[in-house]
Amino acid sequence: MTWWIPLRSLLRNRRRTLLSVAIIALGTAISLFVFGFLEDSRLQIQATTVDEYGNLQIASPALWDDTAEGYEYLIMPETESRIRELLVGRAAITGITSQLQLPGLIAAGNQTQVVRITSQVPENGTLNIDAFVIDGRPLRTSDVAAVLIGRSLANRLGLAVGDVVTLTLTTVDGAYNATPLQIVGIYRFTSEQVELRSLFMPLSFAQRLLNTKGVDRLIVNLGSISATNAEASAIQRLLDNDALSLRVETWDDLSPFYKELAGFFDLLFGFLTLAVFILVFFIILQVLTLAFLERTREIGTLRALGTTRGEVLSQLLMESGWLAIIGSLTGVFVGLAISLGFNALGIEWRPPGTVEASVLSVQIGLMTALPPFGVSVVATLLSAIFPAIQTSRLRVVDALRVE
Repeated sequence: MTWWIPLRSLLRNRRRTLLSVAIIALGTAISLFVFGFLEDSRLQIQATTVDEYGNLQIASPALWDDTAEGYEYLIMPETESRIRELLVGRAAITGITSQLQLPGLIAAGNQTQVVRITSQVPENGTLNIDAFVIDGRPLRTSDVAAVLIGRSLANRLGLAVGDVVTLTLTTVDGAYNATPLQIVGIYRFTSEQVELRSLFMPLSFAQRLLNTKGVDRLIVNLGSISATNAEASAIQRLLDNDALSLRVETWDDLSPFYKELAGFFDLLFGFLTLAVFILVFFIILQVLTLAFLERTREIGTLRALGTTRGEVLSQLLMESGWLAIIGSLTGVFVGLAISLGFNALGIEWRPPGTVEASVLSVQIGLMTALPPFGVSVVATLLSAIFPAIQTSRLRVVDALRVE
């Protein structure tokens, strides 16, 4: 029953205990709310990035390192077939498609715009933007000189579905080529830069314009974002064993924006964690120091009855442990309640560089509750060590003299 004695000691001075619990709970609740918000934002950005890049992309190192002078990085049909053979039967893979990206210049009337053309197999089911088309229709397998443009670009150039633009580009042989393209659909995306710079057309037509049969990358989709790194390593080993000079890049490698934002989120939560830790540590240190000093005569009586210093120290630390657990658990429940209430509000905002408002929400789950809970528990226990040691080392005679 030694675990029950420290809890009874806390209940004897309920005002001080409630104050300590409130301080710990406040720090825990704030940490949980902010951490949950950052995690939800991170997950949304992950999903958006995977929608844009796929889970994995396979291409020549010359493409990834931007060391190619021309189109020598293209993957020819025989190499593409071999890659697909190597990947057949891998349970984590849900789809594979080919893609060819090229720079170009489009002209509409007297206006021009430098763009990046992304050509893909229409209706591929692995990575396309069919779900993002808001006007017109998606690309079809039968399409030839058809193109999808972003809503922001359409607004800037005053274009609509059915209009014709002229695309100028350089072929793999270095010759200039120009062709008219009919806008069959307008898409929207979360990033304004994507809408302004990216056009989509059928892969076969892009290959005809470039005078090539190659593609610049294969895109692999997986059933889970969490399986990305493990699958990337496994596929890279398969390619290396088959002597294919290709490199696998993951969605987060392909998106510098995500890396920068993820680093900022980690830094922000790190500062918050440090602030909460310092707050809880010093306030609880002061509270426990005063609490233990008030019980000096009590401690002296226990020592006079034969209780050892180690037993006194153990009891004081167990008392602090109860305080840490109760306060942290209370903070977790308060933080969850605040998060649920915040999610129910459905507050929207438009992040910088985006064209669509998104709903602000807080991620709720065990993994978002554990870090704030652990930080508060550790801060409380550490704050109790010094006053507990000082109190347990008091001489019996000196302790009994205290009024």
